[in-house]
Amino acid sequence: MSLSAPVSVVISSFQEGAALAETVSSVSRANPVPREIVIVDDGSTDGSTERAWPLRVTVVRQQHIGIAAARNRGACEATQPTLVFLDAHCTVDDLWLEPILHALTEDPDALVGPAVRDADHPRYVGCGAQIVDTLFTYRWCQVATTERGAVDVGLVPGGCLAVRRDRFLRSGGFGPFTGFGIEDVELGLRWWRAGYPLLGAPGSVVTHRFRARPRQRPDHQAWLQNILRTALLHLSGEQLRACVTACARFWYFSTAIATVLSEPWMATHRRMSDTEVRTVAAYFDQWAPRAFPPPPIAGSPSSARRESTGFRRR
Repeated sequence: MSLSAPVSVVISSFQEGAALAETVSSVSRANPVPREIVIVDDGSTDGSTERAWPLRVTVVRQQHIGIAAARNRGACEATQPTLVFLDAHCTVDDLWLEPILHALTEDPDALVGPAVRDADHPRYVGCGAQIVDTLFTYRWCQVATTERGAVDVGLVPGGCLAVRRDRFLRSGGFGPFTGFGIEDVELGLRWWRAGYPLLGAPGSVVTHRFRARPRQRPDHQAWLQNILRTALLHLSGEQLRACVTACARFWYFSTAIATVLSEPWMATHRRMSDTEVRTVAAYFDQWAPRAFPPPPIAGSPSSARRESTGFRRR
């Protein structure tokens, strides 16, 4: 008989078809099982949430807004002290929750992610990620699942992300993003600046199906707006210029930047700058030196710049 854990698994879903039921079934077979699974149907029309679910499953529905809003809605509806946000096209290994919960016991303020296996390329397993360009694109850091204990990582991708519910809600949750993309990057930068840990738990393994083509037509303007929102909140000076310049090559840039500039971002930027425990510059120096290299220091050769090569053991 499986034990239960005081966890709410929050699954945001939009047009996921049969993959959603497969994800719920996988989570329900694992040991321990979460006490609650919250499915947030983000405006699906494929009937994927219209079925008889197990008693531990709650379904809430909303108009299609995007993954950040769906996850925030799930966090508000959840009743357990630990949240695990999980994409609706994943399967989990039997003991996947134990390393995540152990890491949160050791560091209750952390964001924690598992090792993620590519369903189409099972030999590839990543744990945590690093930003690699000025559009906040990130790449997974390869890791052996035999690694024991938590490791420091540069980002915890949102496909599977665990956090204490009270800490998540006090932080404001995911940002007010629309569509898909970058919400996990912005949360990770905010978490770092507040002085909280970003951790990987390689002993926990989740298999993720990375799609070559999305089920729905992507909203490229919403994606660009999410990048610009993140840049305005966390960047300044040359880093901000580099990001905005990269965004400007897209034909929908004018509308995107006008939309974002009309939002009340400046007060949030100032508040985070005034209260940060760790600086954005320190983050990029440690975790994203190729994307946002530090300014050259007079008399110091560029080869002396420190670069990060992946996760760091604690």
